[in-house]
Amino acid sequence: MVLLSGVCGLTWEVLWQHHTSLALGVSAFGTALTLASLMAGLGLGGLLAARLARGPWLRRPLAAYGAAELAIGAGGIFVPLGLGLLGDLDTALYARSPALAGGAQILGTALLLLVPATAMGATIPILAPYAARVGTGVAAIYALNVTGAVAGVLLATFVSLPLLGVDGTGLVTAALNVAVAVWAFAQRGASAVQPPEPWRGWPSRRVLWLAGSTGFAIFVLEVSWFRSLRALLQSTTESFAVILATFLLALALGGALATRLRRRAHDFSAIQLWIIPLAALGIVCATPAIDSLDHWALAVLPGWAFSFSSPAALSLRFALVFAVVAVPITLLGVIFPWLLAENQTTGGAGRLYAVNTVGAVAGALLAGFVLLPWLGATVTSWIAGGAVLANGALGVHSRARALPAVAAAALAVLVIAGTGSPGARLRARGLGSASWVELLFLEEGPDSTVSVVRNAHGRLALVIDGFVVSGEGVGSEYMEWMGHLPAMAAPRLENALVICFGIGQTANAVRQHRPGALHLVDVNEAVFAAADLFESNQGVLDDEVVRQTVMDGRAFLRRVDARYDVVTLEPMAPNFAGTNNLYSREFYELIRERLAPDGVVAQWLPFHLIAPSHMRAMVAAFHAVFPYTRLWIAPGTTGILIGGPAPWELRPSEIDLPLSQPAIERRFALDYEQLETMVAGWTPVTDDNQLLAYGYDRLRRPDDDQKNWSARFSSENQMIIRRYRRGGL
Repeated sequence: MVLLSGVCGLTWEVLWQHHTSLALGVSAFGTALTLASLMAGLGLGGLLAARLARGPWLRRPLAAYGAAELAIGAGGIFVPLGLGLLGDLDTALYARSPALAGGAQILGTALLLLVPATAMGATIPILAPYAARVGTGVAAIYALNVTGAVAGVLLATFVSLPLLGVDGTGLVTAALNVAVAVWAFAQRGASAVQPPEPWRGWPSRRVLWLAGSTGFAIFVLEVSWFRSLRALLQSTTESFAVILATFLLALALGGALATRLRRRAHDFSAIQLWIIPLAALGIVCATPAIDSLDHWALAVLPGWAFSFSSPAALSLRFALVFAVVAVPITLLGVIFPWLLAENQTTGGAGRLYAVNTVGAVAGALLAGFVLLPWLGATVTSWIAGGAVLANGALGVHSRARALPAVAAAALAVLVIAGTGSPGARLRARGLGSASWVELLFLEEGPDSTVSVVRNAHGRLALVIDGFVVSGEGVGSEYMEWMGHLPAMAAPRLENALVICFGIGQTANAVRQHRPGALHLVDVNEAVFAAADLFESNQGVLDDEVVRQTVMDGRAFLRRVDARYDVVTLEPMAPNFAGTNNLYSREFYELIRERLAPDGVVAQWLPFHLIAPSHMRAMVAAFHAVFPYTRLWIAPGTTGILIGGPAPWELRPSEIDLPLSQPAIERRFALDYEQLETMVAGWTPVTDDNQLLAYGYDRLRRPDDDQKNWSARFSSENQMIIRRYRRGGL
């Protein structure tokens, strides 16, 4: 029962984060807001359970547990509906006051998540005395619950979301919550009566401090270590699932270990003497290994483990991440379950839950918005280790007992001194880092780590979380055509919008056609800060017609009240987490609402990164909203969709272009009717099916040796296009 409850809890967290990004936009603020609201609800649930335990409300613990599960399932279903209404409210308020809209986001998200999150936070404290009575123990059910969370994130990512979509996964998860509730109500223990708990007050300050600081350290490490691990594994949904599952598995092992250790050492001093110093030392030692993972991992594992997403490759990634984080996170994971076991009442467990979640929220917010941007991932991780070590030393009252802490501190200093300067700030990390000879720019922001590097050929590249998203030189020509083509297709160019700035080549191409106003939108402020390094954009940000906004493109379109003659789209690679929202039919419908009646939209179509089925699904989504769409083949491995709600044709360019007008026209591979035939019967990408983020074809690679899959994808996709160009089926 507790295991299944953990599966549901983590699945709801994944779904709520998705719905928040749709309603309010993808951003570090939105992620932090969802996490903080969820954790605050969990803490409130612990306090509520402690309060109710003093009265008649929890006299039948299994029945109360079943009621909490019903509240979770019902709340989970209503949260997406409420977030949709909150998005509408945000649109209305933003036009009047951006600050007021931000306040409404905070308050609205917190209120929407309050009921289900509070019910989640109450579940383990409700069961604590019952678990003790039947001989299981609260530490054991905590470990089982976290193990369920491991299964939840993996099942949601690789099973339910690909098969059922977002709405279907929500319905199944709610049904599982109801099943757990029905099971609890049906048990004989549901009628067992336990007397109200007497008021015992709060646990000691030392115990509360340990509970809060443990949550703080774990979430600081989640922020800082996740950033380094994403540089190697890339920001795909499957990589995020693998990283999160390894952390949760280590915490579950810590809970199981706490149960065993407590049977042998009833004295809590074992935690203070050995577990805490070893955990701190493990954090300090693991940090440089994680920071340099992109260097040494390639020597340990085959290259296809990082570029190929088969079950075998994902298993290797899981093993690699677990190997570097298991020791410190498992040791940290011993502390909180042990404290729960020491306070095995609803009141004691509930108050510890509350304090632990307060520490977790503080750690996540401080690391993401203060420490990481200010000091970098390496130092942030070391601060977490230092805080853990200091926490252990404070509880030691004799010199003999202080020796493990002192030894751990000395070894930690040696490790830090031997590592030298913080490695994460000295170079750009990523699979291709061996070919980057010079670091020109690096910013570790709340959203991502942005770098500008020079490769061995002297060309500059923009790197975001380890992935080269854009660059100058061979292969970048299509970015200029992303701007030139829609500017030539639009009958007028009074107002243009570029979503996803990159290095600015597309924006500069649009600017060359002299729009009345050019609005640039990107979710990452650092790309604007790095723009001056790229000569190819010719200082586009300095033009008086240019305005720049740091915001999620979808949220921007929802909030503005403007009409655009041209909109260009070049998001991150389609298989990256969160980018499905910028390739979906619902997003294109939002663009159409802001597009002039005869306006034109340009969409990047990377043949080399997507399976043929996903290529057709992307085109089907675009074509469903913009029926007058043509496909242009750029030099290299990229296509560009040019479409609009009304017929259009290219005007002769008033500026010099690399291709003549006839040459440009010849590169249109598919016209309106041919494109419609190619996508007939294909399911488009939607917010619900999340094909690009969770669809199974994102895991398929067409090459047996798993090395040349990108070239094969490009070949397969262009072969389909050539077939339809000749009129074939």
